[in-house]
Amino acid sequence: MLFVVAILWGSSYVFAKLTVEAGMHSGLINACRGTMCVAAGSLIFFKKIRQMTWTDFRLGLVIGTINFLGYYLQTDALRYTTPAKNAFLTTMYIVVAPFLLWLFWHERPQRKAYFSIALSIIGMAILTNVFSGSFHLQYGDFLTLVSTFFWAGQIIFFAKYAPAASSPWVLIFMIGICQGTMGWITTFFFERPTLIHVHWLQALVPLAILAIGITFLAQGMQITGQAYTDATTAGLILMLESFFGSVMSVIMGYDPLTPQLVIGGIILLFANAIMEVDLRSLPFLSQQHHSS
Repeated sequence: MLFVVAILWGSSYVFAKLTVEAGMHSGLINACRGTMCVAAGSLIFFKKIRQMTWTDFRLGLVIGTINFLGYYLQTDALRYTTPAKNAFLTTMYIVVAPFLLWLFWHERPQRKAYFSIALSIIGMAILTNVFSGSFHLQYGDFLTLVSTFFWAGQIIFFAKYAPAASSPWVLIFMIGICQGTMGWITTFFFERPTLIHVHWLQALVPLAILAIGITFLAQGMQITGQAYTDATTAGLILMLESFFGSVMSVIMGYDPLTPQLVIGGIILLFANAIMEVDLRSLPFLSQQHHSS
């Protein structure tokens, strides 16, 4: 189930890029996907939503706001960068999360987190062509990096507080409400001049896939699937989203298959894998530990 989620998440970067190319800006994309998600949720989980508790509402509001800000920045970044870069840089949330836990919840990160951060910066530098002589961190790459703080926040809230919700689908319904409401407000105040340039027919299919497949289905499958596996395994499987995102981007012709993309991407994935795996549980390390 989580493997399917990783494929869906990975493909979402290309579908988001297609909606951007159809003339849609980030606020409108989020408004439409949130509205579609709410419509799907209302039809399928009407009974569960009717039994929503005050805890569900508050939790949904917080996670929904974090989710909107993450999606808004990530989608807006696609106007200035490629889907593969967007996908790879987004995986930085796995490295950011331990430091947010330290800052706000006073849970000290493991020593390996510092090594992961250093590796991630090297991987990111290669990926964004910093070593080519001219600093090449595009505006879109910067927006993507800011969005990782919100994705890290969402993962922490899912892990710490989501079990208190009466149903994962109620949370997803609330995420859709926040996405839709904030998206329409952003569109009304900041994006009205851009509406005349939108190719609605061109945008409709990728939008529907983003709303139903990614926002609604993938997040529901993620919460459900994580109940049957440990966090390390789940994290490692979900991390493959950046790999699938880049593969899709290369297939669709948005990114050339360059050595920088491959090497930078592998280093970033390796940095994230270090964060996810308990190194002391690895056979060769645990044997050394016992012998000493």
